[in-house]
Amino acid sequence: MLPSAPLVRGAIGLARWLPPRAFRALGTLTGSLAWLIAGKRRRIAGENMAHLAHTIAPIARQRMARGLFRHMFEDATDLFRLPSMTRDQILALVHTEGIEELTRLHAQGRGVIVVTPHLGPYELGGALLAVLGLPVHGMVEEIYPDTNSALASYRRATGMQLLSRNTGLRQLYRLLKEGSIVLLVADRVIGEGSEGLLVPFGDAMRSVPTGPAAFAIATGSPIVVGHIVRSQSGSPRYLLHVDPPIEPAGHDRVTLTRLVAARFETFIRQHPDQWYVFQPDWHPRDPGA
Repeated sequence: MLPSAPLVRGAIGLARWLPPRAFRALGTLTGSLAWLIAGKRRRIAGENMAHLAHTIAPIARQRMARGLFRHMFEDATDLFRLPSMTRDQILALVHTEGIEELTRLHAQGRGVIVVTPHLGPYELGGALLAVLGLPVHGMVEEIYPDTNSALASYRRATGMQLLSRNTGLRQLYRLLKEGSIVLLVADRVIGEGSEGLLVPFGDAMRSVPTGPAAFAIATGSPIVVGHIVRSQSGSPRYLLHVDPPIEPAGHDRVTLTRLVAARFETFIRQHPDQWYVFQPDWHPRDPGA
């Protein structure tokens, strides 16, 4: 659900002079309006909730779906503020768990594949790693080139480098061999010809990419699963959690992909109202899955 390039540039400009609290309130209002007018995405959000939170009452699922739109636009206000934020301001937004695993692997000179779902302001997680001095390279979609060009200003603001999904695969291998950290958003298959694997998600199944597992096996780089969501305390605003690394040795592509997807499913089912995916890719659950 990407905004147009002019809207992105306008929002980044607005974030420079509007007080943070007022800008976030604008995000809350925009999210509430989006819920009212985005009929197709509202239906998809409801379908997502039905699969991920099928054990709770329909009225509660509807409240969660409505909250998802509000959360998404509120989170976006923090992303649009990144170019005008200081290092200390970014660090003050996020509490971290397990990030020592990444710093340890980097200190050993190993490349690391960090995978995350479209959960919470996931790009803020990459920004945080970059301001901590880690060499982070994020792979971006190129479905909407003009919008992605506009988004690049906040994505690069903290020092994170960007790789094109269309042209950066060879570079990704080199970066991993050189000891860099590559950030991949890997909970849905993008583009024709991309290989996916059906995995259990809630009471159904969805297709996830096998590319991260293939990169890990080819380079010997560990996979680290992470996610960023709103903290329960509200201060700091977000919680960035990093799992222990999964070493590729002894795993094939399918097994490794399933291990990652199982962690994704756990995170997403805990926070379905922060999962910003609007692609209807549900399949009946395999009885043997």
